[in-house]
Amino acid sequence: MKKILLISGIFAALVSAASCNMDLRPAGVIDPEESLETMEDADRLRDGMYNLLRATVGGGYASIDEIRSDLFHATSSFGNNGGTMYSWIQTATDGDASSLWANSYYVIADANFFLQRANAVNTSEWTEQDRASLDVYKGEAYFIRAYHHMELAELFCLDYVGNEQSYGIPYVTRYAPTSDQTQYPSRGTLEHTFEMIVADLDSAAKYITTPGQRGSDRITKDAVTALQARVALQMGDYDTAADKANELIESGTYPLVSSETSFNAMWTSDATDESILMLYASRTELGASNDYGYIGYSANKDQYSPYYVPEQWVIDLYEPEDWRFKNQFLQTDILAGGGQTFNLYIFYKFIGNSALRVGSGYNYQIRPKVFRIAEMYLIRAEAVARGGVLSSGTSNPLSDLNLLRNARGATALSGTGDEQILSLILEERVRELIGEGFRIQDLKRFRVNLQRNTAQVPEAIYMPVSNQETFEKSYTDDRMLYPIPQTELDANPNMAAQQNSGY
Repeated sequence: MKKILLISGIFAALVSAASCNMDLRPAGVIDPEESLETMEDADRLRDGMYNLLRATVGGGYASIDEIRSDLFHATSSFGNNGGTMYSWIQTATDGDASSLWANSYYVIADANFFLQRANAVNTSEWTEQDRASLDVYKGEAYFIRAYHHMELAELFCLDYVGNEQSYGIPYVTRYAPTSDQTQYPSRGTLEHTFEMIVADLDSAAKYITTPGQRGSDRITKDAVTALQARVALQMGDYDTAADKANELIESGTYPLVSSETSFNAMWTSDATDESILMLYASRTELGASNDYGYIGYSANKDQYSPYYVPEQWVIDLYEPEDWRFKNQFLQTDILAGGGQTFNLYIFYKFIGNSALRVGSGYNYQIRPKVFRIAEMYLIRAEAVARGGVLSSGTSNPLSDLNLLRNARGATALSGTGDEQILSLILEERVRELIGEGFRIQDLKRFRVNLQRNTAQVPEAIYMPVSNQETFEKSYTDDRMLYPIPQTELDANPNMAAQQNSGY
């Protein structure tokens, strides 16, 4: 079966990664004992960490989960691209989950390598400024390690609340290549996984002194705060989630945009206003493509032939004047299977930054937007709706939703009762975050079943239509989680009996 290409050339050797590969020496690194002796060495290794981070944020890493959800239908011309994930028939030998697992641990190994060398280097002859910079770099490595372990936990583990003693993922904190299988890690508990994530973020907060600024392409104190808010919400620590999100909102550093033009510019020219962390990209240093078959535009034919299109309920969720609808969906003719043409809405959010295009066609490249202030409004609203209390001031979940909606040209919502407010929050997360990789985790956290519904144009989607339009999975379904790669289980005796249920 065809699969989503999640990996770039730098990860090609890791598609069949096993546990010993968690500690592979990062590509191009010289002898470990000599790899970090000067500030120039530290700068080079730091740039390497950021290059790996850029390649594993957004793009296919987000869309692989989105097409599994209830947001999109496969068209009759999708050619089975992403078919195993879309159809929920993935197995422990499929390449998509294996690539996500291997690539994340590769980045983690890189961060561990940096931390060990940074902690071992003799800086007695360095300048005070260089020693301070090295501390910041160490904080960035702690952040990257926490970020990728968090991503793995969301994809491969149960929702945290109520499942703290279920399997977590191996939390790797040492760069220690070895062929001794007895030294390979086991999964441990989910509680332990999140305790380690929190500890790494505490370390990141200790070392990173870089103040937040709009559109920063480096990890700042505000980026750490944003990840702390996301992690706390997932853990059910609603007071902390509300406080961390509130800190970023009330700082005033990242205002919600005030015009449709400014909103559109966030996605078409990488305007910085609302971005807390937006990684670097250029025509010669691109990250992962931010489109997976949502657009399918052929410049030669001036024709769209997407693999996946939004379901009708997604289109109906927006008001016509909502800037998100007007700028992130395009009504157009598409070419489907059998040469048939249909008129419908395609998902147009990731058309890309024209300044990053090479040649005349779309390459769907934008600077990866790791954290945006809009997510913080949604986190604060949800945390307070679930009982979180701010340590200073007060917040109203409905007011937070309406502040965001007002900044998107949408009308105010009304509602009463916790359950109704939470339902409104879940809907607003779709409107704001669609395509960014949040939907499956949201369904797990909100304990809502996945239900695909009516197609925009039934004749345009992959047959059998009836199966697609009535496809339903419980939020507790085994395949809500990805399988631990079989190569991992075969290579690591400490994980051999720790496969996720149902695989």
